[in-house]
Amino acid sequence: MWSAIKWFFRTLGRVLNAIRMLIINLFFLAVLVSLVLVFTAREEAPRLPDSAALTLEIVGPVPEQDSPASPRRLVQKWLAGDDTPPPATLGDIKQALDRARHDERIQALVLRLQNMTESSLTRLDEIGEAIEGFKTSGKPVYAIGDYYTQGQYYLAAHADEILLNPAGAVTIQGMGVYRLHYRSAFERFNITPHVFRVGTYKSFVEPYLRDDMSPESREDTLRWLGQLWRHYQDRVATLRGIPADHVSPEKEQLLSRFRAVGGDPARYALEMGLVDRLAGRGEMLQTIGEQVGWDSQAGEYSGVGIASYLARAGQRDTTAPAVGLITASGAIMSGNEAGGNTINDEYLARLIEEARLDNEINALVLRIDSPGGSAFAAEQIRTALLQFKASGKPLVVSMGSTAASGGYWIAADADRIYAAPTTLTGSIGVFGLFLTFEEALAKLGFNSDGVGTTDFVGAGLTTGLPEHARELIQLGVEHTYRRFVDIVAEGRGLSPGQVERAAQGHVWTGVDAKALGLVDELGYLDDALAGAAGLAGLPAYRVKKVRLPASAREVLMEQLLLDSGAGVAERLGAMLPGALRPAGEQLGRELSTLGRFDDIRGQYVLCVECQEF
Repeated sequence: MWSAIKWFFRTLGRVLNAIRMLIINLFFLAVLVSLVLVFTAREEAPRLPDSAALTLEIVGPVPEQDSPASPRRLVQKWLAGDDTPPPATLGDIKQALDRARHDERIQALVLRLQNMTESSLTRLDEIGEAIEGFKTSGKPVYAIGDYYTQGQYYLAAHADEILLNPAGAVTIQGMGVYRLHYRSAFERFNITPHVFRVGTYKSFVEPYLRDDMSPESREDTLRWLGQLWRHYQDRVATLRGIPADHVSPEKEQLLSRFRAVGGDPARYALEMGLVDRLAGRGEMLQTIGEQVGWDSQAGEYSGVGIASYLARAGQRDTTAPAVGLITASGAIMSGNEAGGNTINDEYLARLIEEARLDNEINALVLRIDSPGGSAFAAEQIRTALLQFKASGKPLVVSMGSTAASGGYWIAADADRIYAAPTTLTGSIGVFGLFLTFEEALAKLGFNSDGVGTTDFVGAGLTTGLPEHARELIQLGVEHTYRRFVDIVAEGRGLSPGQVERAAQGHVWTGVDAKALGLVDELGYLDDALAGAAGLAGLPAYRVKKVRLPASAREVLMEQLLLDSGAGVAERLGAMLPGALRPAGEQLGRELSTLGRFDDIRGQYVLCVECQEF
């Protein structure tokens, strides 16, 4: 009896405690939701001054699409007093510059790029085209900065006047591809890599088999790197009206010129014509203030940022026929959630189906910025695109910085493909990778043993891969490669022999890809949108971004649970001292790549070296 009473009160206590915790959690959730609403609520935009400069300030890399911000990040920003707006996407920047060109209140454009990290040439070229479009209005463009890195300077070169701090520098180093190689480390720790591939130039797996680049990989990488670097030099030299050797001199030439200016990098930049004037921070602001007016409250020129300007600029026409736009950015993986850094097959297929069923959408542009990933996931996306094409609506692909390997797999069946001159594409090849630890475990005294009903049971991390299992996997990889070649041949109207000459894992720039028949036109996203409208017979059109209708629960969970951010490389870099961060970021990128290996068959169509360009 007494035990029953004790059990009753103990159970009652647990129930009451559970109710108490539930109430506390609900209260915490309500507070958290309130904070989210407060932090994400938009204040009514104040009136734009009659004379102002539009300020293009880029923080971090230039993203292709928005990433949701989590409450944790919002609270961190609030506690740090950080009121900077979220990063402007490529589309936001282009839209703002286009509107500002015709806006009489905007008297100048200011490029403040000091917090921009390296972005691909393709994205910077698209922004550069928008800057050149703004300049047709006759309004001046200023670039101001304490220093300019290579990517920052590439955009700054579009300015009518580049101002540099006398204590600053312009750093133009060149382009390169460097990866960690693991062969010796694997041998030291008795790790066995099992690699399966088709494609002489499919170099992703090389670091697991070698301690250096193979001659084939070195040759192929130098070819497309050289094309990108020539594009950089020629573009800067043309914009600045200076010789190419002022942009990228030979080693002895650079040293000689630096000696002549006493090692002063700012003076060197001025004498080489890289900048127009050396000026302190106050003088820079004053120069622009003389053009557009002074904001005494802010203590600088009268200006407005991209986000604020778009918030005040009003809405576009929503009555014209629509061309749908889907942005697919990141590595291709399996999953049904929206991801800022991944293309998840189920989620993207749902977006494509939404576009197919939307009666307002007359054609679809799929913007691809991806080095590839899972072969299985890429095929699921391709299947959804074929279903869209069956509806009779035109399908056009716009390639961003990269549309290689799996990125090209999902592009091949489009009615028309546009690529920028600096897009990296192709990389038609397949690989599989498995690491096993049987030797390492045996050395530590762990031995795996057992029985199975077939010869294929038991192969894995602790037992290794027997020869018959290796042959089976290699046959599967070869089948996927032949499938890849056939998809490209059918989609592009080429013979398998023509595709084979462009395949074998070769990476091509947009210029080469057009010559090989892998793409139809050289152009940017705006060209692809216009091309899609033309295929649909639309004399005028509007762009409609394809989104899935979200339930209230989904919106709440997105705000509460999604992290805006930090990838492995960013998290690892943040934990290290400044001097060690470059090495930490490189290791983080390698770990991030390994984290994308989720293909159910262990087969990948991925171009890792393309990701940084």
